[in-house]
Amino acid sequence: MPLVIRLPAEIEAGLRRLSHEERKSQAEIVRALIAERLARRKGRAGAYAIARRLGVIGCDDDVRTDTASRHSEYVRAALDAKGKRTRKSTRGGRRGG
Repeated sequence: MPLVIRLPAEIEAGLRRLSHEERKSQAEIVRALIAERLARRKGRAGAYAIARRLGVIGCDDDVRTDTASRHSEYVRAALDAKGKRTRKSTRGGRRGG
């Protein structure tokens, strides 16, 4: 299948030089480089596979699924539990006074 690509002048010159040095056509060199790249990529694991292999997947004992919608509540509870919360929230624009 024919494929036409435009190369910057410096890459084209490098390809021409390599073609001359290796006594191969430019097409042969490009095909070999693409095949090499695809072979390397095929053996590469994705993010999920790497995380699974490292034991990161399933390592969290907290099974809450609503952390996004109840984030503020969970943060307040965690701060209260650590005793770091010293005053009530000033929601609604009212301030003590």
